[in-house]
Amino acid sequence: MPEEGKYLYCVIKEKSPRKFNILGQDEKKVYTINEGDLAIVASDTEKEEFSFIKEYLTCHQRVIEEVMQEGYDVLPVRFGTVAKSEEDIREKILKAKRKELLETFPIAEGRVELGLRAIWKNMPGIFQEIVKQNLEIQEAKRIAQKNPFQMRIAGVGELVQKALDAKRENEAHKILSPLKKLAVKFKERELLRSPEPLKDSMILSSAFLVPKKNEKEFDKKVEELIREYDQRIKFIYIGPIPPFNFVELHLKV
Repeated sequence: MPEEGKYLYCVIKEKSPRKFNILGQDEKKVYTINEGDLAIVASDTEKEEFSFIKEYLTCHQRVIEEVMQEGYDVLPVRFGTVAKSEEDIREKILKAKRKELLETFPIAEGRVELGLRAIWKNMPGIFQEIVKQNLEIQEAKRIAQKNPFQMRIAGVGELVQKALDAKRENEAHKILSPLKKLAVKFKERELLRSPEPLKDSMILSSAFLVPKKNEKEFDKKVEELIREYDQRIKFIYIGPIPPFNFVELHLKV
């Protein structure tokens, strides 16, 4: 009977073989494949490819998170990576890429990823602020009300959108400034935008790589922001999680 393939989750530093009390893809047991002081966390699989569906993506991240929660610094492997055998993993990854892996570990060691999203609660109120603070928009609105041509109306919309983007950037800067000081790396993620102005409410979606010693202070800063902007902004705070946005091993096996 041919050896099953191995689905790969992450690389950790571990000398001894481990079996985790975790179920991986297709509810298979999760364990380590070791070589020296490095190990890959894996589970058996009969599949050669994994589709980008929520069930598989969620399982991939959950396994890595649970390994991290057991005290390991983790280097996440790209979703859907499958090796043919344990021998391939040892020879083509843990031995062949040992130097590269060891050089990558400092990114993750003693650090966690924390995520923050900020969303305006009251978009009609935000638009009222924009009009009140912008004389050019006030004048354009006055002219548009007298001139029914679409070009004029579109011109007002462009001015409002420009002002909204400037307000978004300004408020994001105020929120991020105290948090970035506590992180060693920072990444702006793509905003979930809406073509409808009244639904285009996301201010920021950011990931921070934070030393564990700064985590409590980071939590405190986020709590302060939540209190300060209580009536204005909804915050979604995520973490601690593995450094998914800062490390993703692309392993060819």
